[in-house]
Amino acid sequence: MVMLAELQRDLARYAEYGEAWWLHAGFWVTAVYRLGAWARSLPGVFRIPVGLVYRMLKLPFLIFRNVEIPASAAIGGGLCLIHPNNILIGSGVIIGEDCLIFHEVTLGTGATPGLPRIGDRVQIFVGARVLGPVVVGAGTRIGANCVVTRSVAPDSVILPALNRVIPLSRLATLNTPPAEPPTVSAPPGSDVAPPGDTRPS
Repeated sequence: MVMLAELQRDLARYAEYGEAWWLHAGFWVTAVYRLGAWARSLPGVFRIPVGLVYRMLKLPFLIFRNVEIPASAAIGGGLCLIHPNNILIGSGVIIGEDCLIFHEVTLGTGATPGLPRIGDRVQIFVGARVLGPVVVGAGTRIGANCVVTRSVAPDSVILPALNRVIPLSRLATLNTPPAEPPTVSAPPGSDVAPPGDTRPS
C-alpha cells in the first residue's frame, strides 16, 4: 500500500534526526494527512467513514497547533515537520520526497493565480512563504523569513535581505519629525510681501 510505504519513509526521516517518531507531533500530523489522502482514493462507500475519521483526527492539530495540511495536497514520502506549529499548505500544492519544513511556513496562492510545486529534498526554514505558481527545484534551501514568488533552480540557497543595524543613539532622531521652516514676516510699514504671500501689492 502506498500510504504505508510513505509512512515508513516519514518515520525514517525522524530517525535520521535522532527523534523518536512515536513521540513527535510532526509525524502524527503527517500520518493524519496520509490517512486523508488515502481516503480520497477509496470508493464512495469506504471513503465517507474513513474521511470522517480523518477529519476528527485532524481537528486537534488545527485547533491547538494551527497546522493545516489538506488531503488534496500531494506530498511525497519522507516529509519531516521539525516543529509542527503554524504551518499552512494550500489545497493542490505539490511537495516532493524527503522534504523538511519548519514552523511558521506558508505554501499557497499569491498575487498570481496558481500553487507552488516543491521539488525533492527541499528544506524550508522558519517563517518562509512560497506563494503562487512557482517551481522550487530539487535540493533547494529556503532561508528563514524568505518570501518566494519566482521559480528557483535546483540546488539553490535563498537568503533573506540583511537587517539594518543602527546605533541606539540615532533611534530618537529617526523617530523625530522634521522641524517646520520658520515663518518670515515683513517689517512694519514695509511694502515687501513675505515669501509665499500672493496677495496683490
